[in-house]
Formats: sequence, structure tokens, C-alpha cells
Amino acid sequence: MQPEWDKGGAIARTVGRIYVTGAQDAACTATAVGTNTVVTAAHCVRTTLPDGSSRTATWDKNLYFVPGYRDGQSPHGGFTVRRVHMAEDWQADGSDVAMLEMNPAVDGRSLSAVVGAQKIAFGAKPAGSTHQFGYPYTSRVLHCEGPGTQPGDAPRFLRIPCPMGVGSSGGPYIVDLDPAGVGTVVAVNVSGDAAYSYGTALGPVAGRLFTQSEHP
Repeated sequence: MQPEWDKGGAIARTVGRIYVTGAQDAACTATAVGTNTVVTAAHCVRTTLPDGSSRTATWDKNLYFVPGYRDGQSPHGGFTVRRVHMAEDWQADGSDVAMLEMNPAVDGRSLSAVVGAQKIAFGAKPAGSTHQFGYPYTSRVLHCEGPGTQPGDAPRFLRIPCPMGVGSSGGPYIVDLDPAGVGTVVAVNVSGDAAYSYGTALGPVAGRLFTQSEHP
């Protein structure tokens, strides 16, 4: 298992758990990246049916984001989702990403006014130092750092030598992380094996979804 993130800062506020109910209740990892936007994996909000079709996948319900979740606590409250922005063919390579447009907090403040936000980039190149965060089998956010590379047979993905496991889906791959815990999200985790985690690299599709979510 990867070590817990214990440096606090913006990571401890902006990365959190996203809960859903659907074919089976589940939890993924998500990150605040805009005024009202959270980024995660598309498969965290839709459940694929046996025929494997993106279009017939069932929508999960009751999406609820808990930024900074730790040991069952919600230090910054929780946020419900106003609208989900994702590609219709989200199972295609490079499209397993969702932008969640969040409702305000109970006091009327935007998500970013409560917890801040990480930066986000579309079309960024792999970086020598890439940080992955997620909640696999744990109630605390875990962290791993390693070189980000593009697999030769899957250029729309980034991989990092940081296996995590179930629950880390949707978690951010962050580059240029500064001492305050602010960096740039360049991919979201979607799968893994014994040696690597694999993330959807954020490209033009993700950029369009982000623009839709951050509409005036």
C-alpha cells in the first residue's frame, strides 16, 4: 500500500471522495479543479451493462463529493452534483473522464470558495515527477510519486509506477506540485496492474467538458 499524504496543504482540501449509488454502492476519488468543478473518471458515475455499450450504461445516482475526507470525517462539508459532463462514448480511449458541476455549499459559497482548487491542463506532456493521489481501501488519501510516461501502445494514457487499487479511480495525476500543495492535474486514474497505475490523459475532450462545467 502507498503511504498516506501527511503534508496537508491544498491537497488535503481539494482531493476527496466521491460517493455514488447504483448497481452497487461505491466510492471513487475526485479533485476540485475549478470554481464549481470536480474532475473524476467517467466510469465512477456510470455503470456498464453486460453488452458493454457506453450509451446503454446506467447512470449512478446521489453523487456526493466530500473534499478532504479523512477517517469518516467531512472537515469541509459535502457537495451535491448539479450536472455531469462527460463524452457519450466515454469508454473510448482518452474519454474516461467526467467533469462534475457542483451545487454551492449550504451557506451559498462555491466549491472553490470553500476549499480552493487545483490547476488543470489539457494536452500536457508526461513529467519526470508526477504525483498520484487516491483512496484505495482506505479512509485517508494516499500518495505516490514517480515518473509519468506514455505507454507506446496507448498514447492517450499516462502511467506511473504507483499501483493503488479499487477506490483510487478518478484520482488525480498532478505535476509541478508546490510546497503549498498546489499543482496541475494532467490525468485521472482509471486502471492499474501490479506495477503501474494508468490514467486518462486530459486532452481536448476533457477541455471541452471543463469549459461546459465552468460556464458563466
